[in-house]
Amino acid sequence: MRKLFFVLVLCLPQWLMAQMSITTQLPASGIVLKDQLWNMVITNNTNDVAVCHLLLDVREVASGQSMLNATTGKLLVGKGIKLITVKDIQPLMYNFMATDFSGNFLPCGAYTINYRLIQETTKGDVPMADEIVRVNVTPLSPPLLSVPADQSFIETTYPQFAWIPPAPAEMFKPLVYDILVVEILEGQKAKEAIEFNKPVYLNTNLQQSAEKFPTSFGELIKGKTYAWQVTARSGMTYALPTEIWQFTIGKDSMKAVIDGAPFVKLSRQNTEVSVSYNAVVKMEYENLAEDKKITGTIYDPALRGHKGQTEIQFELKLENGKNYLEYDASKRHLDEKKIYEVSLKNSRGEEWLMRFKPVFEKK
Repeated sequence: MRKLFFVLVLCLPQWLMAQMSITTQLPASGIVLKDQLWNMVITNNTNDVAVCHLLLDVREVASGQSMLNATTGKLLVGKGIKLITVKDIQPLMYNFMATDFSGNFLPCGAYTINYRLIQETTKGDVPMADEIVRVNVTPLSPPLLSVPADQSFIETTYPQFAWIPPAPAEMFKPLVYDILVVEILEGQKAKEAIEFNKPVYLNTNLQQSAEKFPTSFGELIKGKTYAWQVTARSGMTYALPTEIWQFTIGKDSMKAVIDGAPFVKLSRQNTEVSVSYNAVVKMEYENLAEDKKITGTIYDPALRGHKGQTEIQFELKLENGKNYLEYDASKRHLDEKKIYEVSLKNSRGEEWLMRFKPVFEKK
């Protein structure tokens, strides 16, 4: 009999919790409003109307520390399913362990949301259901670079850098930035330069979304191409880098940039877009057909086949085997805002393609 009593004592809490359950309706990732924490379904498997309230505890995954507690007002839960929103659990009392959580949005980071449903009885409060949910709060928009523009040519050797903060801004308290500028060496891509090259300029914990290259670091060098990136940080919970952009210093650097640009290997079904500085198209072509020359066409792929489509025709001489070809379309009035396709058609009727975006030196 004594053993049966102990079994009942041990099993009673689990049996009570099985009588009621909580199912939350939170997104697994993205923006989370504090009011969304209370979107849930409560299921009552008993025949009684229960007087309840909810407890909430938001904990940071990385540290395990409690960031936010809350206690709701009284809630009547009859038999069956009850949909709950923030309007149903007033008055709502929050206790902030971190000031970042005092706004309308949860700050960026990974959290466990712990719920407990409490039934209020004449003998005291009885826990009826628990629910634990993990959410990854991420911004609607990451930080975006603004100036200098990607692939641009600038005259000043002391450029002004500017970027757009992540949004919504209320999710980040405090928000600081790190900026990194490196030189792109010959044959490198911008990403490789950012990862492996020694910084030309590095500054951290910036409060504003703009930074002037300081004269104390010495001027940037004309004819050189640089890559830059900004990382937005908010405490220990959020760090997100921007895209990597590049720019070139000096008007007189264009020829050097064109000479250093890679030849793009043509393919039968090319969709990758390369940059052609001053609309000088550099192509790598394998002349397996042993043609002496080849006809090329430049056109807007979005308009190909349409009536009135404007095409640029040209012809290039070939050698047997691998050819490194250039065509200067700088005087053919190409639009810098458009992407173009170049097609080389050989004697076999094969069409070899590449797509490019023209970038012109700013006068």
